[in-house]
Amino acid sequence: MDFSTILIIAIIVGVFIGIGQIVATSQKKKDIEARLAELGDFESSQKVVGEDGETGIALDEQRKKVCLIKHNAGNVDLTVISYRDLLASEIYEDGMSITKTSRVSQAGTALVGGLLFGGVGAMVGGLTGKKSTSDKIKRIDLRLTVNRTQAPIHDVNFMNAEGKKGGLIYNAAMPKARHWHGLIEVLIRRADEDDRKEENRPSVTIAEKHSVADELLKLAKLKEQGVLTDTEFAEQKAQLLSNG
Repeated sequence: MDFSTILIIAIIVGVFIGIGQIVATSQKKKDIEARLAELGDFESSQKVVGEDGETGIALDEQRKKVCLIKHNAGNVDLTVISYRDLLASEIYEDGMSITKTSRVSQAGTALVGGLLFGGVGAMVGGLTGKKSTSDKIKRIDLRLTVNRTQAPIHDVNFMNAEGKKGGLIYNAAMPKARHWHGLIEVLIRRADEDDRKEENRPSVTIAEKHSVADELLKLAKLKEQGVLTDTEFAEQKAQLLSNG
């Protein structure tokens, strides 16, 4: 068997392997679509499945929920979280971070700090590496950091084949990764804004609570004494509670 024959056989085998991988990935994506359709109290307005068919993200913008998708050993695991549990979003090229957005509110940074100092090694693992000087890229990944101690990292792959920066494969993958990074950034900023509103909201003091309770007791006594009718008592009680 000469070299050209061996080369042809190798090419044919490679083609069949490639086709098999495409079919397997396509089936994984179908499995994910089917599971998402069955998910209760969640209606995805936008969704994406990684190029490897292993992970994905779906958004329910109306309910302010995010679904983290993972295809694991033939099973599709769906984890639904509030958008306020999104702590950071980061794009990686071959293990090097190129852009990142994190929570900046007091509550958000406290959550991030809790994960960092809680012994969760995955916070800095998985996609770290030395900076490459090559103009060729093999992987583009989006990494989400979420508020859960068991699995705080959720990676979604957008490019899983070597391509040149500015080339066809790269130019198809990077805009998708940036789009989803932008979507998550919007949700993170909304969560920060909600946190700031809650932090600045005036709280009811203990003295105010006691004052309301005292006034309610006075109203009850006046009702017992016949000074107030049932209707008048109900009206003044409602007004007092609304002001308190």
